Amino acid sequence: MRRQTPIAHLLYSHLFPAPTSKDPPSFSAHLAQNLVPEVRIEVATFYGDLISTEARYPGLNYCYPPHRLRLGRFKHHRRLFDAFDDLGLTYGEIQDFCCWEGTKWARERYEKDEGIKVPDTTGDEIGPFVEWRDRTGPPPSPRRESITRKTDILVVVEDNAASRSNALTQTQDQEMSDAEFDVNEDEVATETQLEARARREHTLELSRRREQALNQRIIRALELGQPLSPDIEQYLKEQSERGTLEIGMDLRRLLESRRGSRHSPSSTSTQSTSRPSARVVPRAAA
Repeated sequence: MRRQTPIAHLLYSHLFPAPTSKDPPSFSAHLAQNLVPEVRIEVATFYGDLISTEARYPGLNYCYPPHRLRLGRFKHHRRLFDAFDDLGLTYGEIQDFCCWEGTKWARERYEKDEGIKVPDTTGDEIGPFVEWRDRTGPPPSPRRESITRKTDILVVVEDNAASRSNALTQTQDQEMSDAEFDVNEDEVATETQLEARARREHTLELSRRREQALNQRIIRALELGQPLSPDIEQYLKEQSERGTLEIGMDLRRLLESRRGSRHSPSSTSTQSTSRPSARVVPRAAA
């Protein structure tokens, strides 16, 4: 039973229910703008060129599942196949309708006009399927075959005397290099020890100078009558016992005089710091 509405109108209404200015105005325009370019891309991808007759007339069948799978990668063909299924088009209706470049209709027309049969080489390299249980030959080995590489080896035979002389020379050279290496190691070790000793002496000298400067500032403050904490007095005692104070400085006498002035009952009494041997003369009573 032939449909009352042409298939082209049904497909266009299904594909473009609300056409816009960007959509093609008819199915013929949609075929020229979208479907045929997708067919050409698929043919060029599948065959690589258009030299052979099979590539020029691929005979794509829009009802054959493998051909549908190949063309279904493109957007417009995928929508076209969905429209075929949604509208329920039969095999005959699809074959009668799909009459454009690259289809089965174009190949059959070329074969009829030229009187030849276009060969189909798609599955030539694919053998018939045989269940692995029914195969008589040995199963293929999963491991790759080993690769054999031939290498030419050149062997040179020398005289024994020459070999012994070369061995003796190599031994002497090795002994000399070992001796030089030992000497270099000793020199490096000696230089390292000297550097370490010089570094220690330099550190001690800096520490001694720092302590002397500190002692001088503390003693000067003590002579001027400035208060000193017990910790500083203990530090000065230790330095005096070790003999690191300046020569001529009587620390014990300075400390005793400092304590005497600190524990004096009268706050107005004065004591001379410039002359430690001077005596304090009491003021006469009025």
